[in-house]
Amino acid sequence: MIGKIIQCVVAGTLAAGGLVAAGGIPASAAPVAPPAPAVTTIACPSTACVRLASGLGEPLRVAPDGQGSAYVTYQNGDLRKVDLASGASAVVARGLGNLRGIDVHGGSAYVVDFGGSLQRVDLATGARQVLASGLGALQAVVHDAAVGSTYVTGGDGRLVEVRDGRDPRVVADGLGLSQGIALDGKGNAYTADMMAGRVLRTKLATGATETLASETYEPTSISVGPDGQVYFAVADQVTRLDPATGRKVHFADIRGLNSVGFTMDERGDAYATDLGGGGGSLWRIPGLGR
Repeated sequence: MIGKIIQCVVAGTLAAGGLVAAGGIPASAAPVAPPAPAVTTIACPSTACVRLASGLGEPLRVAPDGQGSAYVTYQNGDLRKVDLASGASAVVARGLGNLRGIDVHGGSAYVVDFGGSLQRVDLATGARQVLASGLGALQAVVHDAAVGSTYVTGGDGRLVEVRDGRDPRVVADGLGLSQGIALDGKGNAYTADMMAGRVLRTKLATGATETLASETYEPTSISVGPDGQVYFAVADQVTRLDPATGRKVHFADIRGLNSVGFTMDERGDAYATDLGGGGGSLWRIPGLGR
């Protein structure tokens, strides 16, 4: 008789949607969020944050070429090459306008300026070609060598595709003030809306855009790491965002570095420009995205 009563109680509980843990202790059906990882503090300079070059003046954005050099832009229109082993630097081209973003592929640099032009610069000769102009106050650029397209964005909220021999195509609008753009190799572009604090994902084929994260303080750069996670930095704080779940984690503080430009290469090494000590420096934080 007692056994039948217990069976009835358990059956009634399960029918009502309740859960009973082992030992008869009620268990909550609500999922428990994983605890946030501890924030890693990285001191600059140190073995975890290496100054590659100093005395660079006022470098703005940086793009490594994966072959031992990095290229930085300046608001005065200079494009400069930095040897990552020696720290030696040299001007590749001048007079490119009020430069902002840069991306490097196949011996060429793709740069955008605040006047609205996209230019391609031959890194061996310094020769330049205007690929598009009149695109608004541009801030960021990324080149997709697989399809031969370059994507730019800036202060007018548009994401624009530029392909040789074709007119620029507006992929999406209403993206806010984006100072960074990154591709994931799966047909998606990620942008960070600085003013509204949003991180957005846009399908390049259709322009469909979704907000992955909000209430993020002034994100000014964005990268996709080799782990498929999205990284962005604000001053000395680095945040990692899981694009599958939208969960974002502030996981690193980079002390002694107030980055102006921040990017991550395909190996997960981060590069940053800094206007502080050393009269303008270039730094590498190895393995940040691994």
